[in-house]
Amino acid sequence: MKRAMPRHVIYMSIMLWGMTQFRCMPRDNPFDPENPDFVMPRFSCTIRFRDDLTATEIVEEVTVIYSYGSRIDTAIADSGGSVEIAINDNIAAARITALVYDVTAPAHRLDRPFDLTLSRDGRDTMVLLHSRSARPVQWDTSRCGADTAGIRLVWHASGAEQFVYYRLIRRHPASDGIDTVAVSVDRRDTVFFDHAADEHEVYAYRIDVVATDGMAEGADDYMVKVPNRPPAVSRIGTIQTDFFVCLRIRWLKNSDADFMHYTLYRGEDLLRFDSVFTCVNRDDTVWLDTTIDRAARRYYYYLVTVDSGGLASKSAVVSQVNSTTIERSLVYVHEGTFTMGRNGDDIPLNQQPAHAVTLSSFLIDRHEVTVGRYAEFLNDGNGINRTHYCDSMAMIGISCEGSLFSVDSARIHHPMVWLSWTDADTFCRWAGGRLPTEAEWEKAARGSDARLYPWGNSFYFNQHPTDFFLANYIAGYISADDSGYSNDGARYTAPVGNYASGVSPFGLFDMAGNISEWCFDWYANVFPSDTIDPKGPELGLWRSYRGGSYKNYPEELMATYRFRHDPSARKDDLGCRCAYDSH
Repeated sequence: MKRAMPRHVIYMSIMLWGMTQFRCMPRDNPFDPENPDFVMPRFSCTIRFRDDLTATEIVEEVTVIYSYGSRIDTAIADSGGSVEIAINDNIAAARITALVYDVTAPAHRLDRPFDLTLSRDGRDTMVLLHSRSARPVQWDTSRCGADTAGIRLVWHASGAEQFVYYRLIRRHPASDGIDTVAVSVDRRDTVFFDHAADEHEVYAYRIDVVATDGMAEGADDYMVKVPNRPPAVSRIGTIQTDFFVCLRIRWLKNSDADFMHYTLYRGEDLLRFDSVFTCVNRDDTVWLDTTIDRAARRYYYYLVTVDSGGLASKSAVVSQVNSTTIERSLVYVHEGTFTMGRNGDDIPLNQQPAHAVTLSSFLIDRHEVTVGRYAEFLNDGNGINRTHYCDSMAMIGISCEGSLFSVDSARIHHPMVWLSWTDADTFCRWAGGRLPTEAEWEKAARGSDARLYPWGNSFYFNQHPTDFFLANYIAGYISADDSGYSNDGARYTAPVGNYASGVSPFGLFDMAGNISEWCFDWYANVFPSDTIDPKGPELGLWRSYRGGSYKNYPEELMATYRFRHDPSARKDDLGCRCAYDSH
């Protein structure tokens, strides 16, 4: 009978068998470092580099600094610009991860560290590097834009290591003109507001980056159209007491690109204002308020500047107290340049050429001298021995009884005619003024925009047959009898101020038609060579007169039409109005 094997012997046999089995495992087992044929697993990755903006491949002396576990090492690019990173480690995995701390190259750099995956089978990857040199920056189009305040320009900051400054370029595509509008030495300063760009224009902007090693022009232009902006405020500078009870207002010239007009408002308190003057000429920055009908009062003014888009700016309110005397209705004509005469093959030679004339400011009667006003002149000692009176004046309502002159009340507001040049000149001097020169008369009639008639360039502007209400001209004169009126409302003369729709740009009545008006100048077929306050030739045979009358046709009522007459002779359609120096 056999004896049983002891239990401890059985245990030892099992252990020996296990050890024998372990020594018999394959010799390439990587988990057995004691195996003399053991080979450590190899993990690798080959890196190639590209520029992150241009995507071009980088072939430089690139050095990669990386870490794995506690180990830090470097790898250098080969002649083709690629870097292989290889790590041996005894782990049972197909891939491992290393940390790339930095990549250095002569012209590029790494923006931030990254994890790099290495494989047992090896792998390839592409890494983007940032240029150390100046290179184009991109517009932040989500933040760029234009509004009434100007153009807002925003771009992404440059990463150039040797950054020096940004240069912002503005180009006008229509003219191809180029301007440098801003320079900034702070790479973080990437916002600019362009307040100087003209409204309604289209501009192209470019941002250049300048570094010590060169300059990079902007990659793309930012195109933007400037919207309409409110005009700058035209501030009222001064208000001065002036002629009679008038106040002279001066303001700053407006430079808005699409300026349309100024409108001046006046009030006798700060609660209610009414417009008293509108001007479409941006150079007209002085106005004499002759519409005041009260003396020794405080008047308040403000100026509104309007552009073609309807946007407006309002000045602050300023005030002044006027003088204590009231005189007759006058109109202020500002100093400045206007076009005198006109050109054309069918234009009379004495109206040519159109040329620029510069005049000082002056005042002029709003209305033609009336019968009633002339009677005052005669009764003030100027009618003695009928010096400035003739029998024909009885036909227009002035009767003479000895040294006393009376007026027919029905004719008192009609224009005075039957005046010689000397009568008219003496009357104006008696009134404190003088006869206007031809240049002054023409500017007062047509303004500064070279219009043909006081109301515009068409004689029939806004007229509706059969009522021609802009002027008193031959439409009435050819009526068959004296029993009534014709198309223009008058058989002969009409009361002054009867044609309110035909006023001149300065507010003068009857500058075309009703009666003709004497001027200061001796007549000449050609204009004077002097273009600054011209007064005509020193001597002559005739004196000039202007405006046409109820006897004239429409073309003779043009503001440029010139007439001549014997200065000692009188006519039933020739009178005057007076001008006054305003300084």
